[in-house]
Amino acid sequence: PQPPLVLVRNGKEFNLTERGLNATNVRAGTEIKVVTERPTVNLGLSEMDPGSWLILELPGFKNATAGKEVTSLDALRQATETSYYKSKDGLWVKLVSVPNNRRAGSANLAVSR
Repeated sequence: PQPPLVLVRNGKEFNLTERGLNATNVRAGTEIKVVTERPTVNLGLSEMDPGSWLILELPGFKNATAGKEVTSLDALRQATETSYYKSKDGLWVKLVSVPNNRRAGSANLAVSR
């Protein structure tokens, strides 16, 4: 079995694996910490208004398969496109929803250790 995947926001933990989930609903414009020992994690947004975003902190991760690399956490927060920032402790990713064939937008990328 895969190691647990836990989302942390405002000190509250939500264990996706324990609940048998591989996805969940989150509010756009939030920052969430992702805690896991998995070697890779696929991240994605769907059914969000184009331009909506989510920032994920991924301790221990080093690589992103897509997005623009920025040089600071502040630059990441200001980014208007899917981007990532490599901190000394891990990776921060900002997923920004872009229009697709349907009414809602989406964004996807994978991260690895």
